[in-house]
Amino acid sequence: MAVAQSSYKTTQTVIDEIFGTLVSRNEVAWLEELRDASDHKDPTLTVRSRTTLRGIFGK
Repeated sequence: MAVAQSSYKTTQTVIDEIFGTLVSRNEVAWLEELRDASDHKDPTLTVRSRTTLRGIFGK
């Protein structure tokens, strides 16, 4: 967050390139559960799974 709030745009770009999308602790828990539920098979996001996921959040 400190880098994102600073004026060092080049640094932010490099960090984004190296680490990609950063996730929160809660998102890590979701990812771990998804991996466990899929038996670590790296499933694609289908229309059905997307609809189901959005349904959880009322979207």
